[in-house]
Amino acid sequence: MNLQAEVRTSVGTGSAKRARRAGLVPTTLFGQELDAPVSLTVNARDLEMLLRREGVNAVFDLEYDGKTQRVYVNNFDKAALRDEFLSLELQAISADQKLEVEVPVFLINEEAIKDGIASLVSNTLLVEARADNIPASIDIDVGEMEIGDVLNVEDVHVDDGVEILAEADTPVVTIMVVSDEEMESDVDADADMAEPEVIGETDEEE
Repeated sequence: MNLQAEVRTSVGTGSAKRARRAGLVPTTLFGQELDAPVSLTVNARDLEMLLRREGVNAVFDLEYDGKTQRVYVNNFDKAALRDEFLSLELQAISADQKLEVEVPVFLINEEAIKDGIASLVSNTLLVEARADNIPASIDIDVGEMEIGDVLNVEDVHVDDGVEILAEADTPVVTIMVVSDEEMESDVDADADMAEPEVIGETDEEE
């Protein structure tokens, strides 16, 4: 997937604000492939679509100033109270370059666990892989795990060419006992949701 960019001729807070009002994202491109960092802007909607399709660790071709550069999303900032990109950092990479990237971890089939609950020790795992082989996420099937089971790094399946940068015996997922207090809390919460209070209703008849 490609993303179009325009070279920014002016920089600074005022220039960045004007770009965002115009629906653009102030962008910095850097890397060993470049003589110096380049200031750019990209279309905010195009960036949103790319991240939804490719994930936050997206690798793609950036087109700017008559050039095409393979890049990796190093970082981006969004406004806390509104859906707006504040800035974007892109790293220029070569075809065979390996990167170290934090990849999000997701649990699947949790509902199939008969007893206990799955506890994710870390929400991300640091991996090393070629740019074009970076996984968007690491999905772990916990459906057949039982209370007391521990899934370590050595048990996590990733594609060839992807290495998890952690000790093999590092725990990733554990199955824990559900305490009586937690079960009672869940029951009380379900009861509260099932019997909403009617505003204006009283126990006494008028």
